[in-house]
Amino acid sequence: MMRLLFLFLLVPMLVTGQETDDKKESLFVVLYTVGENWDTEKSPNEQPYFKDHSAFLKKLRNDTIITLGARYADTGMIVLKAPNLDAAKKLVNSDIAVQHHLFNVEVHAFAPFYKGCIE
Repeated sequence: MMRLLFLFLLVPMLVTGQETDDKKESLFVVLYTVGENWDTEKSPNEQPYFKDHSAFLKKLRNDTIITLGARYADTGMIVLKAPNLDAAKKLVNSDIAVQHHLFNVEVHAFAPFYKGCIE
């Protein structure tokens, strides 16, 4: 009887622990450069799919998936949360501007060693 009670109490704890591990998110850096369909004769707002791209990033920010965004030289960069690299790539590639080659993207695992330095 005591074994049955122990198992009854232990199983929910194990299941809860497994659910937490499955939901753990990692950080990934996404690097954006202009793609083959970027028209150098037009401003960003005149590019096809640029407004859709901006709306896509805004939704990710509102959903707290993006943790940081910046530009350097001719490269845009975001840091986002995802369960794994494949999920991060799938998310980024769901952007219509990426699908139509307005932007090229690279997605890499991101492991900060100085947390909380950017404000």
